[in-house]
Amino acid sequence: MPTPPIYAIFSAPASSDEGVFVDMDDQRDAPPASTTPLARRTFLGRSAAAGAATVAVPLALSACGGGDEATDETTGGDEYEPGSASLKHELAPEIEGINYPEDYVGPRARELQPFGDGEREFTILSQIDPGMDLETNSYSTHLEETTGVSAKYVTVPAGEDGKTKVNAIVAGGDLPDAMMVGQDIFTLSEISIYGQQGLFLPLDKLIDENAPHILDMFSSFPDMRPQYSSPDGRLYAVPSMNDCYHCKAANVRTWINADWLEAVGAEVPQTLEEYEAVMEAFRDWSGRPQGSALTTASAETMLQLMQFFMGSFLEMPDLHLRRAGDTIEWLHRDPAFREGMIWIQEQFAKGNLDRGILSNTAEQYQKLGDAADGPLFGMAYGYSTFHFAAAADPSDPQDVSRVMKIMPPLEGPAGVRSCQWDHFSYGYPNFVITPQCPDPVQMIRWADHQFELGLTISLTRGEQGTDWDWADQGLQGIDGQQAVYQILDPGTELTNRVWREWGPLYKSMSQRHSEAVPENSPSIEPILYAGTSINEPFATPEEIGVPPLIHDMEQSAQVGEIITNLEDHVKQLMADVATGRADAGEDAAWNAYLDGAEAMGVDTYLSISQAAYDEQYG
Repeated sequence: MPTPPIYAIFSAPASSDEGVFVDMDDQRDAPPASTTPLARRTFLGRSAAAGAATVAVPLALSACGGGDEATDETTGGDEYEPGSASLKHELAPEIEGINYPEDYVGPRARELQPFGDGEREFTILSQIDPGMDLETNSYSTHLEETTGVSAKYVTVPAGEDGKTKVNAIVAGGDLPDAMMVGQDIFTLSEISIYGQQGLFLPLDKLIDENAPHILDMFSSFPDMRPQYSSPDGRLYAVPSMNDCYHCKAANVRTWINADWLEAVGAEVPQTLEEYEAVMEAFRDWSGRPQGSALTTASAETMLQLMQFFMGSFLEMPDLHLRRAGDTIEWLHRDPAFREGMIWIQEQFAKGNLDRGILSNTAEQYQKLGDAADGPLFGMAYGYSTFHFAAAADPSDPQDVSRVMKIMPPLEGPAGVRSCQWDHFSYGYPNFVITPQCPDPVQMIRWADHQFELGLTISLTRGEQGTDWDWADQGLQGIDGQQAVYQILDPGTELTNRVWREWGPLYKSMSQRHSEAVPENSPSIEPILYAGTSINEPFATPEEIGVPPLIHDMEQSAQVGEIITNLEDHVKQLMADVATGRADAGEDAAWNAYLDGAEAMGVDTYLSISQAAYDEQYG
């Protein structure tokens, strides 16, 4: 049959405020006893998978995998109404004896039965880490035994190299039957474009008829299906849920040195004024280590540190955009943003902010945290400890993860005290099926089985009975409630025994928090959970945030270039005020900054974003 034009989309680096998901689920978490559990059925936003910068080049799809009539029968064709087909396969019975907390909402342990005949070998693309071999991987073997589906894996490295290789595979036209494209391979915008051009099958009818576990997730979280669908109303990728609580405040997570505070007799500051007093005490402390910095970050993360302090001047849900009602604004035009930049400029002049943030590499930054006698900074930004230390062991009281304490936001001169909060990231579009697939029904059922609790746990935790098992009554999970499962040996290496989080999965917040946390756990999760709980009362409101926006090919390329330029523009401003080359307090200098952003296309960015918002959410 004639092949439609397909476009490979090559993503430029995303802006740092896009909240690239770094899952710390392999590091365990436990809350303080006083923590109030979150309401599990409350959904705080929409998906966060759209918007990477893109440049398109035309390609041709070499194989359509069958005629139009056969495809329409499988997918329902253009007229199919999502949710209208009848489910052909019921949920398997629940496994008895599992200790769920009272308000648990998420995947359940079920008595799964194989459904595949093993006669076909499906080709499935996935990312891998060094040392992984999906053909011999323990989870791969377990999955084949559980589903009866035989798979041959096409693998690419994680990260940008993997994305480039996937585009090369697409360009060559020799498509696998399915692809696991979550976690940085394709954005929702890209999946929408590819799907509408015929590269990916629409999955609505396949799910409605054959995916009881996925439908169970959609039933528990009804916003999820429409929010991962494309503007044409179709779902081209199975969304994986990964509702990470501590990730919601991670973009501005800042830590303070408890040993230094004790040495100078100070408490954790609560206001900007108290911050300056603590910095002065650190500066005057005779025991301050030589070569240490007061407040620092890396060049890669300095804008996150800036946003932490900016939260004392205005509610900043994003580096660039916010909503006023249904109107999208560039928040740098707010006079409060300028006031915040003037204050930051003053801190550089006083030496409170380290000029090293302009040039510190990631490795240099980690060396400061890994110093033999304790971290060489008083305050530091870190999504988690991995930003400022190469390794962490919270079971050691002297470890950097215990010495550094997560900061609350600071109250500013006008009483503003806010923490940038990501209301929109709770998953990502993950599993796509191509027209080349000889049996899409088996493939959607293969994905659906993995939304069962046991497989979701095994995906990242290894083999049940060896690496993990169901938790006994009375064990506490990360959020202080009854745990559902426990790790049997937290120190065990799981090399080539797990998939990380590239495959289909259903990690609701309840599921993530249901892992038992033993006393003296080597996990960073308890620390991140407690720190996030401190920040949550100051979260930026959902109604001022801009939900993920899906752009077409031309818009994606345009917006991506503008975002990259604007981010460089802010970094240059930071460098200029840090070194005294510019004065944010002078009207001429500030107007030059605003004019530069306008020349880079900030109004075009706003116009495109507004149009997409109106179409998707208006």
